[in-house]
Amino acid sequence: MYLSIIPEPSEFKIIDGKAVFILNSNISISCPEGLENACDDLLRFLSKTLETEPDGSGVGLIEFKIDKSCAKPEGYIIKTDYDNIKIISSEAAGAFYAVQTLKQLLLQCNCELPLLEIFDEPEYSYRGFMLDSSRYFFEKEDVKRFLDLMALHKLNRFHWHLTDDQGWRIELYSHLLLAQVGGFRAYTNFGRKPHGGFYTKNDIAEIIDYAHKKFITVIPEIDTPGHVVSAIAAYPKLSCFNRELPVATNSGIHYDILCIGKQSTFDFIYSVFDEVCEMFPDKIIHIGGDEVLTERWKYCPNCQKLMKEKGFTEEKELHSYYINKIADYLKNKGFDVIMWNEDEKDGKISPGIIKQYWNSDPQNKPGERIINSSSKAYYLDLPYGHINLKQCYEFEPFPENFDKNLFLGVEACLWTEYVPNMVKAGYCVVPRLGAFCENAWSQKGKKSFDNFISKLPAYYRLIRTVPFGYALPHQAMPNFIRKTGYNIYFERRQLHWQGLHNIIDNRKVRKLAKKGRKNID
Repeated sequence: MYLSIIPEPSEFKIIDGKAVFILNSNISISCPEGLENACDDLLRFLSKTLETEPDGSGVGLIEFKIDKSCAKPEGYIIKTDYDNIKIISSEAAGAFYAVQTLKQLLLQCNCELPLLEIFDEPEYSYRGFMLDSSRYFFEKEDVKRFLDLMALHKLNRFHWHLTDDQGWRIELYSHLLLAQVGGFRAYTNFGRKPHGGFYTKNDIAEIIDYAHKKFITVIPEIDTPGHVVSAIAAYPKLSCFNRELPVATNSGIHYDILCIGKQSTFDFIYSVFDEVCEMFPDKIIHIGGDEVLTERWKYCPNCQKLMKEKGFTEEKELHSYYINKIADYLKNKGFDVIMWNEDEKDGKISPGIIKQYWNSDPQNKPGERIINSSSKAYYLDLPYGHINLKQCYEFEPFPENFDKNLFLGVEACLWTEYVPNMVKAGYCVVPRLGAFCENAWSQKGKKSFDNFISKLPAYYRLIRTVPFGYALPHQAMPNFIRKTGYNIYFERRQLHWQGLHNIIDNRKVRKLAKKGRKNID
C-alpha cells in the first residue's frame, strides 16, 4: 500500500496495509483543553470535505494528547490502531500540523486507514510565505484562502507586503490619507483600469485572528525609505522637494523616496510604526529597506545638510543611518526587525536586524540572523520557464559552513506586479509551494524529487479542498528553461523605469535644486 504526505515526514511506517480504522459518523473525538484549534480544523474538514459529522455513537475514537517529551515544539506523532487514531504532540501547533497530515491520509484511503505510525518534526522554525497586496489588492476573504493554503503546507510565517509605490493598503487613523489617497492608482499593468483598496483595522484584526488559529505569525511589511510613492502621493512633504505625485502606476524602482534630512519625516514614520505596532501583536515587523535610489538625496539641501552634520561622505550612509534609527525605535517597542538584504552598501547596518536574502547567497556574518528567500528558487511569481518545479524543489537553502543557530529558515514570495487575481496566483503558487514546503519542513535525507512527483495526484486533490488553483505538472515543468536567476527577468520586465521617463524626471529635479528651491526643515 502506498500513501504520500507533503511535506515528507521524518518517519513514516505502514505496519499493516489492511484497513484497521474506518472513519464514519459514529466516531468520537477526544480533545484536551488547549487543542481546540486543531480539533475544530479537523471537524471542519470532516464536515465540508468528507461530509461526516462525528456523533460519538460508535466505538471509533480520534484521540488528541499532549506529551511534552514526544517531539520538537511543532512536531507530532500519529498512530492508528483498531478503531483508534492517536495524535500526540508536545504543544498545540504540533497537533494542528498532525491534522494536516491526517487530512491527506483520509483523502487517499477513502477514510479507511491502515495500521501506521508517523513521527514528524520540522527542519526549520521559520517557514514563511509572502503575499504582496500592494501591487494588486486581494480581498480579505482571498487573504484567508492564502492562509488556508499555508496551513495545509505547515507554513507558519505570513509576511504581508502592505505598502509600496503602487498602493498603501493599511488603514491608519493617525494618517487617513495614506490609505484613502495612497490606496488607489489611476491604472494597472492589465487593461489600464483604475485599481485600489485597503484593509480596515477590523479587516486586519480579523485576518490576524484567523491566522493565529492556524498557528501562523503575521509579519507586516511597511517598506521604507524607498518604495513610498503612494505615501508621498498622500503627503508630498515626505519627499525631498515636496513633490505632488500620483500613486505609481508602473512597477519598478522609483527615484522619489523619503527625505531623510527632515526631522518631520522621522516624526511621521515613527507615528506610522506606532499605530502599526498596536495592530500587529506578534512583535515582529519588516521595514523593507530595499532598492533605495539615492539620486534625490544628492540634490536635496536637507539631506546634504544632514550628511555634513554626521560627517557622511556618500549618500548610501544616509540609508544605513535611517535603517538603524527606525530599527532602534522598533526594538525599543519590543519588536524584532527584518529587512531585505541587498541595500546594506556600507556595512554599517546593525547586526541585530534580521536579513532576508533574495538576490544573493546569505553571508555568514557574526551574530546576524538570516532568512533565505532566494530569487533563484523561491520567487513564485516568476514564470515556470525561469523557475520550474524541479529547480524550486532541489534548491539547497542552507549555506555551506553556516551557523545553523543563525539560520532561521526560508520564505517563498509572491510579488504581484503581474499577478492581478487569484486565478493567476494559484497558477504561480501551486505546485511550487508543495516543493518549497518540503525544503522548509522535511529533512534533507528524506527528500527526493522523483518521489515528490509521484505524490502530485494526491497533492492536487488536497489543494482542491481549499479550494485553490494550480498549474498542471507539464506547465510547472516546461521543456525549455530560459536563463535562470531573477536578475535577468527583472531587468527585462523593468526596462520602462530604467528608460527615458525617469531620466527626464531626474533632470527636472536637478533644475529645481539649481534654481534654489530649498525646503530646509
